[in-house]
Amino acid sequence: MSEQEQRDPYESLRPWPATPDDDICQCTDQPPIVLQGHFTWNPIACLSCNLEVPPERIGFTAELAGYIAWWRNLHGALYTLWLDSADYEAWATAQLEDTAGRVHVKGLELVKDLNKYHRTYYRWFQDQSVDDFVAPTQCPRCSAELLEAVGTLGPSWVCEKCSIALWKE
Repeated sequence: MSEQEQRDPYESLRPWPATPDDDICQCTDQPPIVLQGHFTWNPIACLSCNLEVPPERIGFTAELAGYIAWWRNLHGALYTLWLDSADYEAWATAQLEDTAGRVHVKGLELVKDLNKYHRTYYRWFQDQSVDDFVAPTQCPRCSAELLEAVGTLGPSWVCEKCSIALWKE
């Protein structure tokens, strides 16, 4: 077996140092997962507890792991510009809210691929910091009514057709 074949296929999604056990999903009922932008190496979390789901638990390909890592970096770049609240905030907000934006198109393509392995949703960006924030009741892509999916960290809304998840509050 070559060195490349022996390499960890999920290396690009592994943090250094390793994620602490308390931050790893321990749900035993195999709830859906969610691809979401957050500041960890592995952007795959449990929809129920919102903790990291190790990629080997899902069992997707090394090629898909590489695409997920690429998307994580793209989303992270936009999210960092938004968080900076300076010159690029308005531009980054527009990118993160654009339903046809590249970050969402690519993220939803990954969700489609991940759904072949395990039920997956895409966590849609919501700027809850604005004073007039109102939690959506319709999917940002297809306008269908969102369904409630209650997790241990608070309720989420989901669109089954688009595989999108949003925070309720």
